[in-house]
Amino acid sequence: MAELKLSYIKIPRILLYCILILLTACSYKGGGEQPLVRKFTWFSYIAGSDIKERCNEAKDQRIRFVYNGVYTEQVRSYDIIPAAKGRYEIKISVTEEADLSSISTNLESPDFFKPWRPTLSLSNVSKNEVGILWKTLIDIGFLDSPPPSVNLSSIDFYWIVSACVGGKFRQNAYLWPHKKFKMAQFPKLLSLWDFTDIPINQPRKTSVFSIYGTDNIDDHRNYFSVKFGNNGLLTNNILE
Repeated sequence: MAELKLSYIKIPRILLYCILILLTACSYKGGGEQPLVRKFTWFSYIAGSDIKERCNEAKDQRIRFVYNGVYTEQVRSYDIIPAAKGRYEIKISVTEEADLSSISTNLESPDFFKPWRPTLSLSNVSKNEVGILWKTLIDIGFLDSPPPSVNLSSIDFYWIVSACVGGKFRQNAYLWPHKKFKMAQFPKLLSLWDFTDIPINQPRKTSVFSIYGTDNIDDHRNYFSVKFGNNGLLTNNILE
């Protein structure tokens, strides 16, 4: 019986690592508002792989801000891309804990994924406003300071910023409660353009037990961490 119990415990972990391999192989190409697309391309999305891939061709800067406010509670993303001449479009997405009571079973148009769909918002800003936003990144050393050397856990609070500027791809992160997280002014600017009406999940101390209510690792759904490589880019995805 002991051997059977041990095998039962190991199988979920093996499956999780197999899923991780599949996830890291999926490259984000858009369609993040679809829950399944978001799920299977999340690591690629936060790594900015699509921005990096087209960066040499990009004439205008592109910036992506992702806020992890405990992955199972709230994730916010802001994609800033060139629009009409002198303007930029900001695609905003906020995903929160699924509310299963919101499942739509309408026979004409059922939506079983509704609880997992993000709330979306779209804004249009000037090139000058994006310039001010960019300055807030420069002020906290986005270009000339290394990203955190520690793992960024899914139960942490942090910002990951990816950008293509002048044909070069850059990336950095700001982890609470570190000094630069608190110094960063870009969240205030982003909030001015955010019309989702969903307040940001404020940072607090967390633990695996406080989030999942158990120390059993097999019950820790969507628990992962990411880490920056020696090249300063987000390359490693780790299931814990």
